[in-house]
Amino acid sequence: MSEEQPPAKTGSSRREFLVQSSALALWGPLVGATLTAFPAWAKKQAKNSDVISSTDVSSLPLRRMTFGPRPQDFADFAKLGRTPAQQIQKYLEKQLHPQQIPDPVLEAKLTAAKLTTLQKTYSNLWKEHVLAADQIREAQKAPAVPGTSPMTMVNENQLRLQPLNELEQATWLRMVYSERQLQEVMTHFWHNHFNVYAWEPQIAPLFVQLDQDVIRPQVFGNFRMLLEGVAKSPAMLTYLDNFLNQSGNPNENYARELFELHTLGAENYLGTESRERVPGFGHGQPVGYVDGDVYEAARCFTGWKIDSGAKSTNTGEFIYFEPWHDRFQKIVLGRHLKEYQGPLRDGHDVLDILADHPGTARFVTRKLCRRLMCDNPPEAFVKKIADVFHQQRKAPDQLAQVIRAILLSPEFAHNTQPKIKRPIEFTAGLLRSAGIDFYPSDPFLRNFEKMGQRLFQWRTPDGYPDQVQKILGANSVLERWRIVDLILVNGVEGSQWNEGDFLRRHGVELEASSASDLLLHFQQLNTKVFGQSLNVTTLQEVSEFLASAKTQKLPKAVSASLALLWMSPEAQWS
Repeated sequence: MSEEQPPAKTGSSRREFLVQSSALALWGPLVGATLTAFPAWAKKQAKNSDVISSTDVSSLPLRRMTFGPRPQDFADFAKLGRTPAQQIQKYLEKQLHPQQIPDPVLEAKLTAAKLTTLQKTYSNLWKEHVLAADQIREAQKAPAVPGTSPMTMVNENQLRLQPLNELEQATWLRMVYSERQLQEVMTHFWHNHFNVYAWEPQIAPLFVQLDQDVIRPQVFGNFRMLLEGVAKSPAMLTYLDNFLNQSGNPNENYARELFELHTLGAENYLGTESRERVPGFGHGQPVGYVDGDVYEAARCFTGWKIDSGAKSTNTGEFIYFEPWHDRFQKIVLGRHLKEYQGPLRDGHDVLDILADHPGTARFVTRKLCRRLMCDNPPEAFVKKIADVFHQQRKAPDQLAQVIRAILLSPEFAHNTQPKIKRPIEFTAGLLRSAGIDFYPSDPFLRNFEKMGQRLFQWRTPDGYPDQVQKILGANSVLERWRIVDLILVNGVEGSQWNEGDFLRRHGVELEASSASDLLLHFQQLNTKVFGQSLNVTTLQEVSEFLASAKTQKLPKAVSASLALLWMSPEAQWS
C-alpha cells in the first residue's frame, strides 16, 4: 500500500465532490465558494494547525486514549474528579487494567457476528486453515478419476484467509464498541510498530496468534517479553523470512528490521563503519549499530523456524532447529557471544542487548510520545520518558509505567499541538461519536480500504505513517468526505443511523426548531461530539446553509449539515 500521492493536477473541491455525489447534490448551491479551497487547506496543514485553535485541551486525554470519544464520555470523564489531573489519573488507572472493565456491549456484538475462528487455539487454526488448505491444493492437482463426480471443496485461499477476515471484523468491533479503549489504541500501536503484512495466504492463518497471544496480552507489559514473542511468532518468522535462516546461508531480513524498526531505529544506524571504531564498542555498549552487527545478529537467529513440512511433526509452532544453527562465536554491539552456547541462547542474548540499549529506549518512546501526544514531541520530554523506559526495563509492567509517565506529565497536560486523525481513527471516531449501529460488512471494508489504511494491510515493515506530512493530501481528504457520505447519508450495509434520534438524544427537537435555533444547537452539539467549538469558517458555512434552506427542506438540510460537521477541517484532528 503506497502512501498518499500529491493532489491531482485538476484539483477537487468539496463543491465538486458534493455536486457529483447523488446523496449530497443539494449541497452544491448551498456551501458556496467557502469550500472550494479545501485541498489547499489540506496541503498547508503540515505547517499550520490554526484550524483547530479552538480545541478544548481538557478533552485531550479522551482523544488520545480512545478511538474517538463518544458524546457521553466527556461528561463521564468530568465526573471522575474535581481537577483535570484527578480525572485523567482515575481514568488512566482504570484503562491500564482492562481485565477489570466489563465489556457487555462488545461481547454482544462479537457474539452476534458469529465469528467462528476467534476462539480456536493456534493448533486448531494450523490444522483447520493451513493443513486443510494444503490438502485442498494437493487434491486439486491430482488428475480426475474417470466415473467419479468432482469433489466440492472450499476455496483454498478462502480457508486460509478466514481467520484474518474474522480478526479484522472483531478488531473493528473492538475499536468502536469496547470500553477498554486504551488497550485497543495500544494494540493498534504495537501492530504498527511490529508491522506484518497479513494478507498473504501463507501468513493470514498465522496472524491471529500474533494478535491474540503476543501483542494484545503485552500492551501494558514488558517490552523485552513482547520483543521475544514477536520474534518467535510464526507470522513474523514467515513475513521476514527468518524461517529460512540457516548456517551457511543466513537470511538477514528479520535481523535488519529488528535493529532498524523494532529496537534501535534508523536514527541509531551508523552505516558500514567498522564496529571497532564506533564509540562505546570497547565497553560493550556502542552508541549505534552498523551493518556488521546486523550480519552477526542474523547468525544468532539461524535455526529459529516453524515446525512445518513433510519431515517434521508439522504443528506450525515455533521451534529451534539445532542443525541449522550457526554454533560459532559472534560479536553483536560490542558483546562477545561464546561458541556452542545452549539452544536459543544466541538469539535471546541479542534480544537482551537490544532491549537494554538506551538507543532503543529513545527510539521506542519517541514513537509512543508521537502517538499519544504530538507529531514532534520535545526532545527533552522524549529523554525524560526514555529514562523511565530504560530504568523499568526489567519490570513486568514496564510499558504501563511508560504510558503513565507520558499521560500524567505536565508536558502532556499543557500540550496544544494537535494530531491529524489517521483514516482508522477518523472512521472509528465517526462511528463512535455519531452512535452508529455498526457492523464491518464487506461493502464497508471495501470502501474503507480506499482510504489507504485497511487493517493489517501495510506491505512494508515500517508500518503506517504517524505524522501529518505523510498522511494528509487532497486525495485522502476526498476519501474522508466519501466515507462520511457513505455512513451518514447514503448508508452502507451493516450500519444504521437516524439523525433525528441522534439529535433528540442531544436535546434537539427537529420539528420544533427554526434554522436560527438549529444553528445554536449545532454549536452546542459540536462541543458535545468533538469536545471543541466550531471553527469560524465552518460556523459560517453551516449558518449560510441552514439560513438558505426552505422550511419544508429543513430536515434534509439538517441531515447534510450533520455530515458537514464530520467533513469539517476541525473534525480531522484530535
